[in-house]
Amino acid sequence: MTDATGVLGIAGSVSTESKTRSAVETALEAADSAGDGVETEVLHLAEYDLVTADGRGLDEYEGDTAAALERIVAADAYVVGTPVYRGSHSGALKNLLDMVPRGMWQADVAPFEDAAVGLVATGATDHHYLAVDQELRPVFAFFGAHVVDGVYASDDDFESREVADDAVRERLETLGAATVDLSRAIEESNALGSLGPQF
Repeated sequence: MTDATGVLGIAGSVSTESKTRSAVETALEAADSAGDGVETEVLHLAEYDLVTADGRGLDEYEGDTAAALERIVAADAYVVGTPVYRGSHSGALKNLLDMVPRGMWQADVAPFEDAAVGLVATGATDHHYLAVDQELRPVFAFFGAHVVDGVYASDDDFESREVADDAVRERLETLGAATVDLSRAIEESNALGSLGPQF
């Protein structure tokens, strides 16, 4: 990413035909249109052969894993999406997040700290709608991120794996724009940009 506000969409699905990716891309399209100086890109975990997190340092990873982590470190803001499996975010996303440094424990890099993060979850039915708040939000609170209200989409909101429900599309577009707005507010605020995790 360059001097522009770089918004990285993370699609935490290992499916090549992913509804989660479609939802994340819908949010990114709105982020891209939120004003001048915004650059967006997608990190889709289906396209990366990641190793299993084992506690090594950030600079010790190689190949696809190093490339994925470099993209996360380079971004300014994030739209993070996951399919919901067994009531929780995907194992692939969990594995990736386990490799991202937090900055408080022997790490001088903390990409999510004081960053704007929009959250998206997709699931088969509406009974997983709390996954955004009960699964994803606590993880990014741990990282010290500023979290935008999230969006949940069920299978009924898609056609041919593309977002088809107008209300869900509008929420995703608002999420994308709000993530950019919040990121810019953080950049301009001494207080918002210096909270970080308390412990």
